[in-house]
Amino acid sequence: VSGARGAFTATVTKDATGASVAWQLSFTGLTGNAVAAHIHQGATGSPGTVVLALCGPCQSPMSGTGNLTQAALDALEAGNAYVNIHTPTNGAGEIRGQLATTAGITTTLNARQERPKPTGNLRRATGTFTATVTKLGTTGAMAWRLRFSGLTGRALSAHIHIGQRGKAGPVAVPLCAPCRNGARGRANLTAAGLRA
Repeated sequence: VSGARGAFTATVTKDATGASVAWQLSFTGLTGNAVAAHIHQGATGSPGTVVLALCGPCQSPMSGTGNLTQAALDALEAGNAYVNIHTPTNGAGEIRGQLATTAGITTTLNARQERPKPTGNLRRATGTFTATVTKLGTTGAMAWRLRFSGLTGRALSAHIHIGQRGKAGPVAVPLCAPCRNGARGRANLTAAGLRA
């Protein structure tokens, strides 16, 4: 099975009783036909119960829709759900991927939001911050990019802070020091960083 590979992506939309899911699945190099694929509830490295049958038999690529119960959605958000593909040779599952949730973030930076209020000629100071955050259980990872212009001097550092709108807060994730326009990077996130 060393050549077996697959990819699964899904968009989950919450509703009052659980969620609907639109998914795409692709795979290659299996030991035989893909007789079934499922989303299971289960922690990393542990088997679990089926919460959504995706296809059976399956072809690559394939897509579809389905519904998740609130319990299945909770497992997914906690990092306790996975997708696997079953073959005749490996009836319990030949390839598997633990599911993580991903979100895109974009924000505009300006001096009016800064606390405490900065000094100097800040009319042209502006920037944008974009990131893709992937959460698996209580930890995660982030790929980010920072653009800025019109600052009163060079950018000494940039951080993500924990704080409500209009209030200063502690640093949750350091980004760069010093920073250049167009800086990008990756960061591992703790539970506090994910909350920020």
